[in-house]
Formats: sequence, C-alpha cells, structure tokens
Amino acid sequence: MLEIKNLYKEHQGIIFNHIDLSLSHGHALSIECTREASDMLIDLILGKHIPAKGEIHIEEKVNTEYIKKGLINIGIVLREEGYYERLTVKSYLKFYSELLDSQVNYKDIMRKLALLDIGHMKISTLSYSQKRRLSFARERLKRLKLLIFQEPILNMDRDGVRIVLENLEELRLEGVAILNTSVSLKETIILGGQSYILDEGGMKKVQTDDEEIERKYSNVDDKGETNIPKKDKYEKVDIDKIEMKPRYKIEKIPAKIGDKILLFNPTEIDYIESEQGISSLSVRGENFVCTFSLSELENRLKHFGFFRCHRSYLVNLQRVREIVTWTRNSFSLTLDDKNKSSIPLSKGRINDLKDILNL
Repeated sequence: MLEIKNLYKEHQGIIFNHIDLSLSHGHALSIECTREASDMLIDLILGKHIPAKGEIHIEEKVNTEYIKKGLINIGIVLREEGYYERLTVKSYLKFYSELLDSQVNYKDIMRKLALLDIGHMKISTLSYSQKRRLSFARERLKRLKLLIFQEPILNMDRDGVRIVLENLEELRLEGVAILNTSVSLKETIILGGQSYILDEGGMKKVQTDDEEIERKYSNVDDKGETNIPKKDKYEKVDIDKIEMKPRYKIEKIPAKIGDKILLFNPTEIDYIESEQGISSLSVRGENFVCTFSLSELENRLKHFGFFRCHRSYLVNLQRVREIVTWTRNSFSLTLDDKNKSSIPLSKGRINDLKDILNL
C-alpha cells in the first residue's frame, strides 16, 4: 500500500537519512520520532514536501499522482486539529458525511467511537480524549485504504485508549494499512504491529518477543515438529567439568548522574526501560541511566521480583496494579508508581506472568 524507498530529506534541521518503509494492506506500523519529524514524514507522504532523493509510492503509484484522485482513501488524524467549535458532535459528523458523500452510516461510526451519548454536545465543551475520538470518527467516514494517525493514544483517558485500539484493530482486519507516529516508544509498542525508531541515523526496527517466538517456531517439518538447530537442543554436560563460581546477592543497582554514581535498592525501582541499548531506571517518577544492559539487570534482579514483560522492559511486579487487555494482541501493565505508568506486555509473555502470579 505504502512504499518508501531510499528517502533522503533535510529540512529545518530535520534529516531523513535513506529511509526505507513498506506497509501492506491489513498491517500496522508505528514509528517513535519527534513531532517535527512526524510532521515532515506526513508532508512528504502527502506530497507537500518533495524528497531530495528517493521515492514514495501509494498503491504502486507515485504519491503525488495518487493524492490527486485518491485522497478520499487516506485518513489523516493529526495531533492538533481545528474544529467547528459551535457544532455539535452529531452535526459535525453529519456535515462531513454529506461532504464526503460517505457510504458509511455516520451514526454507526459514532457508536463505534462511543460518541452517541455525547452527540448533542458542542465540540467546544468536549474533553481532549473526546475530541480525539471525534477526529478519528471523521476519518472513518472515508473509503479508507490507508490511515495515518499522529499520537493515537498519548494522554488519552483509559476508556479512550481502549476505544481507539479496538477501532484500529477493526480497520486493520478490514484490510486498511495503518501508519502511527508518536513521541513515546511505549505507545508505539502498545499500538501493536511493527514498531520502529526514526532519528537522524535512519529507521531502526524494534524487535519484539512475539516476532522472536514466531521466527523460532516457524520452521516445522512434515511431522509437525519444529526444526531447531542442534546447538539449540539439550546436550549432555559433565557436571565435574563445570567451573563453580560463587553466587552473590546483588543489593544495589548503580546509575550515573554526571560524575556521580547513585546506588538504588531494587525495591526502589519501579521499572526499567531499554532504548537503543541504553537502560533507564524509573525511580519515583524520574529516570536514571544505568550502565548495565537489560539482560544483565534481568539476571541481577530476578530474585527481587522483577519480570521481563517485554523485550525492552523489566518491571517490578510489586508495583503492578493491573493487567490490561486492550485487544487480543495488545496488552499492558498498569503500575501504582508515582506516574501511574503503563508498560507494554508482550503477548508471548502473558502465560509466564500468569504462572508467576498463580492466576
């Protein structure tokens, strides 16, 4: 559906360095990037900016040519939008339904975005979360083939997050290609699909646990058995030849601030996040850089109640308040820390967590 090849663009201090992106019908892709980078990427896709190098195609057509006739097939929900503030929710969507000559019943869309009970309210009186759902509803009136969504669930209330995720999943199952952008890596992971980080170094894919599991068990023989390389299978070990090393109980986790090294007790740490190989400890709502990798921290903290809930996250289970199911493929953990943090939970790790918690 959307194909970006070898894209290079420099504009107002933002650099896109040889970006490659491929998004098919019925798939979702989420990108963590700055707001400025998100704006420029969308402008490039919509033909408002011209690449210095590279190509952008939509349904195998040059994007600028496709936009001339196919804009009705592209939904765009921006982080900040203007509204006809004096209109009610119902009249606003009815107006766009007529304007777009929509084949979709706008009342049905209101129901899906939980707007029916506030249909009589003026837009000026709506909350932030309600306005975001209204913008999404407007774009669902189109004959969507591609949806571009800036910060779909950032700063949304809990009900709003659930509603948006359910609607995104419904569109994806209907064959719509979905491109999300956000300043939050956690958000891109919770949104599901493929997650990427976009910066001056280019586009980097965020590896997920589910992809790792799928890749490991994708090679199945005629007998239905997994073809695992010999080196991955159990081998006999001579216990007498094992070098026994002393075991130490790690009671302090170091973090750096300038020239100082802080030592935290494991119980002080709410969760640990790894981004581009750098581990960050979340303690009382503040983040501290740690020199250990996430895997090293996992080994050091597993006896203190820490759980690897996602490839990029390690969480203190004593801080977990809720296990939240957004959709059948999207899960998160809500913590009772200072910020009431929401941490991604990989689908492939749910059963392990249930075993630990005896659920």
